Amino acid sequence: MTFSMGKAAPKGKPAVLAMLLLALAVLPACQFRPMYGSTGGQALSGVSVADVDTREGQQVRNHLIFLLSGGATPASPNQEVRLRVSSTVQGLADVSRNPVTNQIGNSAGAVTITASYDIYDFATKTITHSGRRSAQASFDKTSQSFANQRAQRDAENRAAREVAEQLRLAIASDLDAS
Repeated sequence: MTFSMGKAAPKGKPAVLAMLLLALAVLPACQFRPMYGSTGGQALSGVSVADVDTREGQQVRNHLIFLLSGGATPASPNQEVRLRVSSTVQGLADVSRNPVTNQIGNSAGAVTITASYDIYDFATKTITHSGRRSAQASFDKTSQSFANQRAQRDAENRAAREVAEQLRLAIASDLDAS
């Protein structure tokens, strides 16, 4: 639809302009904030991670420290994350031993790492938030024992990294909510 120079603009144009101005006035009142904004990083950099006692727990802890503060230890932490990490290994597709060659056929396994966490606030001396996250990684088994051990260890490391990333998001969400 075209308008000639002599005709007036459609009547709906002022209404659309008024709605646009109203939306611009109301939208800044929304509480939307990006998760990776500058305020979240400052809160996370003041969080320390307590020591753990298992290899899988150490993998989760190391990656979580890197995600929270780039690997640096906070000078004066406000909160401490206390982790409890457990790991389970299960066979997914076990194949029986071949009676002629006495070799085990290829099969698969899965590692599940579960981490429970508490956020301890040093100021109030209380646990402010708790949660639990888990991740699973699969691996192939062969007839070679070293290859099986290495594949399982790699799966544990992958699952630990995934749990640490989930923990970082959960901790950021918990701290942002308080």
